[in-house]
This record gives sequence, structure tokens and C-alpha cells, in this order.
Amino acid sequence: MTRETKKILVATDFSEGSDEAFERALDLGKPTEAALEIVHVLEFGDSGHLPFGLINYAGDPGALAGTVERELAIRADCANAAGLRCYTRMLEGNASQEIVREAREAHADLIVIGTHGRRGVAHMMVGSVAERVVRHASCPVLTVPFSKKAA
Repeated sequence: MTRETKKILVATDFSEGSDEAFERALDLGKPTEAALEIVHVLEFGDSGHLPFGLINYAGDPGALAGTVERELAIRADCANAAGLRCYTRMLEGNASQEIVREAREAHADLIVIGTHGRRGVAHMMVGSVAERVVRHASCPVLTVPFSKKAA
């Protein structure tokens, strides 16, 4: 990148793989003292079920929001400890659309997002949030492949 990165948006689903992307965002933000915006998108399916095994919260949206806020705060504390200003956002909707919209509205210079690197049938069935973000973002996107440990 030729311009200085002042704001980095990092998307997380709280998995080990997205934490690897978060660590990369911290490394990229330190030299320029960039601000980090950490976002998590609650993506409800047509049936109202929650992804990532969060079905236990279906009857208690307050508990879900509290869990998400705690997880975001943990990552914000890490960013602050690394000397970076940090903001968190919990969004709701289509993950890729919300990440792209938030990056545009927040004037992010860079989006950092983890990717499973699925191919073939798995990719066709599940799709890729990271791929859709790359296609539609108005700023550069760094995709961080999940390590074998996190995948």
C-alpha cells in the first residue's frame, strides 16, 4: 500500500482463525498507530437460527448481545495493550454486506478478514464472506488464511 494506513477494520467471528487475522491487523496497525475497528456481524438465516452454534441464545437475545460485547471487549483490550486506539461494533445482517458498508462509512483504509480457504463443493455450498468482501470493498482487503491449527 502506498498511503499510510490510519484506520483498519477487522472482522471477527471469534474463531481461532479470525483471531489470527486480528493479530495480523495489530501487526499492521502498530507502525502507523492506526485505529482499529473490530466488527462482528450477527447473521440470522431465513429460519432465524444463529450460526456458529449460537442456537442456545435464540430465546435470549440479551444474553447473545452480552456475549458478543464481552468477546469484542477482550479483543479491544488486546489492541489497547498494543498501543492502538480501538472501537468495536456489533452489526446485524448479511456479514459481507455489513462489513463492506461499515468499512465505507468508517472510511477504513484497510479491511482485514480471515478465510478458511475452502475450495470446490465446500466453497460452493458455504460460500465465502471474505471473497464477497474482496469483490465489493472500496478499500484494500487483506485476507488471512486460517492456519491448519485453527481450521
